[in-house]
Amino acid sequence: MRTAQSLAVIATALLVGIAGSPAAGDIAYAGSGGSVYSILGIGDIRTTPGPRAQGMGYAGISLLSSQDINPLSPATWSAIDRTHLEASALYEGYNSSDVNASRYLARLDYYGAVLAIPIAPSNGIVLVGGFLPFSNVDYDSYTKGSYQSSADTLEYSLHHTGTGGITRAMAGLSWHPLAGTSVGASFNYLFGTLTQSMTQTATSSEGAGGTIISDQTTSGVNFTFGIVYDGFGSIAEVLRPFSVGVVASTRANLHTTDQINYQYSAEADTSDQTLTRIGIPFSYGIGIAYRPSERWALAADYSAQPWRHMDFEGGAAYGIRNSSRFSIGAERAGVTAMRATWSEKVSYRVGTTYYQTYYSLGGENINEWTVTAGLGLPFSGESRLNIAAEFGTRGTTANGLVKDKIFRMTFSLNISDLWFVRAEEE
Repeated sequence: MRTAQSLAVIATALLVGIAGSPAAGDIAYAGSGGSVYSILGIGDIRTTPGPRAQGMGYAGISLLSSQDINPLSPATWSAIDRTHLEASALYEGYNSSDVNASRYLARLDYYGAVLAIPIAPSNGIVLVGGFLPFSNVDYDSYTKGSYQSSADTLEYSLHHTGTGGITRAMAGLSWHPLAGTSVGASFNYLFGTLTQSMTQTATSSEGAGGTIISDQTTSGVNFTFGIVYDGFGSIAEVLRPFSVGVVASTRANLHTTDQINYQYSAEADTSDQTLTRIGIPFSYGIGIAYRPSERWALAADYSAQPWRHMDFEGGAAYGIRNSSRFSIGAERAGVTAMRATWSEKVSYRVGTTYYQTYYSLGGENINEWTVTAGLGLPFSGESRLNIAAEFGTRGTTANGLVKDKIFRMTFSLNISDLWFVRAEEE
């Protein structure tokens, strides 16, 4: 009886071996908008720092803002002085190809929602909660093969699919304990279901086919801590525009329930539920920002996660390595004056990021390079529509692997008001 882990290894071996073999048959390299690489580990890891940071190449660990919520850097929330509700949608397209063929598939999906409520703005105490994607599985691969016995040879086709992912439900607080110092922390509950399916169809009437479906339900917790220091002006005036930030998340032990369904033409069966565990390693990041004026900001971040320490169902995960990301970006913020024209209130952002993903196959490390751009469009008071677009490439066609050209566009509605803020008494 095959476990979910063995199914992943089999499907991955098919990906690497068949992708480079034209004689093996037709292959679809993505699902409804995901990447075939999401067959590995827990799928594509989602980085969700908010639309402002996404437009700036995912940089923003050390950028305080009164208008934007960065769910990955809790200390930055301390500058928020109004209630903000932010909901996002993601359009994502993959043009995946090998040396023989290519295919473009895309999807539009929910990309999280967060709510920030200032409890004591003068002390930087802000409550933030929400739901955000943590990982995504979405692949759809067709292959062909054959089974040769002493009597004859049976030709068959295989259809491999994967769906689901892990969601992060978070709740946290920020605080401004000392001049120039902001701290924050969040509690994160990770949960979701990863589904893998393999359907075998005989090409002749002599054979019988069937489907194996593996469902893996996961849940677990971890914590994120952050600190930002922007008080360098007390050391030297020339250092006043600078700020630095550090963020770290603890290890998460995901408790999983695995079950496999077997569906054949003559019979069906369901395996017993198996309780296992997935260990998600700790992560950390450091950022630096330079703000020469209220409207201009430059930022650079470095983050990493040692995925080689990932414990996948009691053993090492196949095709996984340590990951890291370097990001740099800039913003020209819009004018905040009430009498300013609409065009003067628009914010502009650009950036780039180099991402060493946690995928490694056939001796090839799968890396991603992306350029980004973003806009902050005001429409009522401090409420805005944020748009972040990015274009990048990932992977390689060497050694029979797949190269992805990626296009992402995030739409985020940020509604702001003075909810729960007590008016000062005269």
